[in-house]
Amino acid sequence: MLDTTIQVKTDNFDGPLGLLLLLVQKEEMSVKDLDLTKITSQYLGYIAEMRELNFDVAGDYLYLAATLLLLKSKNCITEEEQERLKDQLGEGEGLNITSQAELIRRLEELQHFQKMGEKLWGLPRQNEDIFVKPKVNRKAIVNSILTPMELDKLTLAMMDFLFREKRKYTVVKRDRLSIKEKLVFLKKHLSVGQKTTLVDLLNNDGGENLDNKVITFISLLELARLQRLEVFQNEDLGNIYVDVVKSLEDFDVTQADGFEDEDELAEKAISDEIANTIAENGVEISEEINLNAQPEKVSEEAILQ
Repeated sequence: MLDTTIQVKTDNFDGPLGLLLLLVQKEEMSVKDLDLTKITSQYLGYIAEMRELNFDVAGDYLYLAATLLLLKSKNCITEEEQERLKDQLGEGEGLNITSQAELIRRLEELQHFQKMGEKLWGLPRQNEDIFVKPKVNRKAIVNSILTPMELDKLTLAMMDFLFREKRKYTVVKRDRLSIKEKLVFLKKHLSVGQKTTLVDLLNNDGGENLDNKVITFISLLELARLQRLEVFQNEDLGNIYVDVVKSLEDFDVTQADGFEDEDELAEKAISDEIANTIAENGVEISEEINLNAQPEKVSEEAILQ
C-alpha cells in the first residue's frame, strides 16, 4: 500500500513534538516540571494559526493536541477510567503517548538529540573551504600557444646565438722582441743539465702576448739547430722536453743566422701566420706534465724534420 504519511517541517521545529518542545523552551520552563495546562493552551493556539496558513495535512499535530487534552483531563477521572483509556490508546497508531511521564520522556529525548546535533554542527568541518585545483593538461596549453617553426629560421637563430657567443680577441699593437733579444733572455735563464718542458718555457718566457711566445718558440728551434739544446718526447702526444746540453754562457747571439736585421722579424710570415692561427681558433697552449715519465731522446734531425 502506498505510504501517504506527510511530515511537516519548518525552520524552527520538526514535527509535533518539536513544536511542543519549542513552546516549552520559549516559556523557559523545565521539561520535567512541565505545566501541562499552560503548554496545552499555547499549543492549541499555534495549531489554529497553522490551520489559517492552510496546513491541510497536519494530522500528527492534531493528534498531539488531542493527547494533550486527554492528559489534561485525566486529573478529572478515576484510575479505572484512565486504565480503560490507556488500553484503547494502546491499540491505535500515532505518537502513543498515554501519560504525562511518557510525554516528558519523549520531550527530554528530543531535547538531547537537538543538543547533540548543535554540538556536531559546531565542530570544524574538515576540508570544507579547501578546493583542489583540477589536473591541467600542460601539453595541450603549450600546443595551443606555440606555432610550428621552419627549420631554416631555427638554424639562423642558432647561428646568430653562436656568433654572439663567439670568443673575441683584441689585438694590441706593440713593439715585438727580436730573436736576438729573446736569445739573450734564454741565455740568462737556461743552464747546462737543466730539463724543462716546452710548455713551461712558453708560459714563463717573460711575456704574455702570442707574438712573444712565437718568438720564444723560434728561438728554441734556433738553439736546437746550433746543438745547444735537445728536444725530445717519450710518447706520442706526451710532454715535450727541452734539455740544455751545452752551456749558453759563451754563446754569441750573432750566430743566429738569417735574423741579423731586427726589422726583418716583423716581416716573417711564420710568426704572423702562427699568431693569427692561434688567435682565430682560440688555441691555448696547455698540457699535463708527467713527472714520473722517463724521457727518451730523439735525434736533432728528426725534430727539425
